[in-house]
Amino acid sequence: MVKDLPANTVERLSLYRRVLLNYPYQETPYIHSHRLAHLLKINPAHVRRDLMLIGFTGDIHKGYYIKSLIEKVGEAIDCRYIQKVAFVGIGDMGRAVAEYFNNANSKLKVAATFRLNDEPATQFMEVKCYNISKMKEIIRKEKIEITVLAVPQNFATEITKAIVHAKVKGILNFTSMHLQVPPEVHVENYDMIAKLEKLAYFTNKDTCPAEGDEQ
Repeated sequence: MVKDLPANTVERLSLYRRVLLNYPYQETPYIHSHRLAHLLKINPAHVRRDLMLIGFTGDIHKGYYIKSLIEKVGEAIDCRYIQKVAFVGIGDMGRAVAEYFNNANSKLKVAATFRLNDEPATQFMEVKCYNISKMKEIIRKEKIEITVLAVPQNFATEITKAIVHAKVKGILNFTSMHLQVPPEVHVENYDMIAKLEKLAYFTNKDTCPAEGDEQ
């Protein structure tokens, strides 16, 4: 793992790998930075800078050798051991992500999901879904390091305290709450409401009347 990479670089490296894993590199083994940038709709300079930070270079004529690039990204951003993840209150989305990671050659494994209702425990692809009352016990037992939090706002503070108390190292926060956690717990916020409103703006900005226009 390469230490102290910028957060945006880590995120883009993950995207590069995901795109390249689905790229026909058996037939086309090399790719240029401008082609990879085009697939992700980003600036080619970002691609070149990111790959320079992890010490990966390409051929000036052929581009980057894709198989080696995929391996290099893994060496740069993946932990050496499997890190376990839990989904808290996320239902079908948790199962979909579990299917992706637990079928892929990934260093992340979805080990458990938790729900707020009182239905009996269920299982999906060897991933059990527990009642939230079992959360601290299961997180400690399974040595889960990362949680994805997607619960109603009025539950977020209490559940976050329980997650922190269970010694989780990272939280992906899908709630609209600003989580109060100790400095050793890393939080990534994903504000779905803001994302939806942004999407609504861009899908309607050419058809909705401007402010002050007559209806």
